[in-house]
Amino acid sequence: MTTAGTNGAPEDAAKDDPFAYLYRPAEGEQAASQPRDSYSRPFEVGRAQYGQQPALPPQPPGPARPVTTQMPLPQQPRYAEHSRPQPGEQPPAGRSKAVVIGAVAVVAAIAIGAGVALSKGDANKSPDKAAGSTSASAKPSGSASAVPSPSATSSVLTNGTAVADAAAMTLDGGLVTAKTVTGAKAKDGAYVSGFKPGATLSWKIDATQAAVYRVHVRFNNSTADAQAVVKVDGKPTYTPVKLRNYKPGLAPEQSWYSSWINAEISQGAHTITLECATGPCDFLVDQIAVTPDGADPGW
Repeated sequence: MTTAGTNGAPEDAAKDDPFAYLYRPAEGEQAASQPRDSYSRPFEVGRAQYGQQPALPPQPPGPARPVTTQMPLPQQPRYAEHSRPQPGEQPPAGRSKAVVIGAVAVVAAIAIGAGVALSKGDANKSPDKAAGSTSASAKPSGSASAVPSPSATSSVLTNGTAVADAAAMTLDGGLVTAKTVTGAKAKDGAYVSGFKPGATLSWKIDATQAAVYRVHVRFNNSTADAQAVVKVDGKPTYTPVKLRNYKPGLAPEQSWYSSWINAEISQGAHTITLECATGPCDFLVDQIAVTPDGADPGW
């Protein structure tokens, strides 16, 4: 049977205590007024809190005890907080100054070494080679090129330019040479006449590089306007060359003119052909020239 006073423990729990002999009174001692049991201080489940001071039993009235106040121990600063400057404190200057001085010394040493290396220069370079590089840059890039002298049936484009006398070229279709009309620039004043539809004169050239060139024709025309077809290796150029009478009414000796067209010429040997495809063909041919595009043969 259990009661509220024993908090659920049996009434004879003290009698059944196996350790009762430990707190039995010795001979001559007075027994405790209340038997010892393990259920004398019950706690309600869930109400015990750890870390709290247990409630002390009421003290009998008596003289007041002096109250002692325990002073808190000074808190030691942590290492990380001590190493950082606190508000209002100046940062330690010794360490940062040492780092800055070391960095400046390294930079100064590098600058001095570089200056010494640059001042010495290349020990393997001879003075002659250094002077040669300066004199080479002072040389002119090129000299003024003179117009090549007229040649016979074949010409090399020197600096992209060649001039040839028509009288020295290959003539077909009944063409002949003559010297009746004065003012021709060819050797001995000779020129080519007798043009008619299908008549041609041919000139061999050698181009040192592929480019767009100008094919110039120096001619005489004191009659009706005419035109001729220029061919490169048998292929006509984009347009024929116009051989017009620019000043009608003048004497033949005063009717020498020049005209040109563009021709695309690749590197190597080629044949330039001048042909009167359709009439009228009443003109004379003095010289033919090939120049770079934009240049003039100097007539």
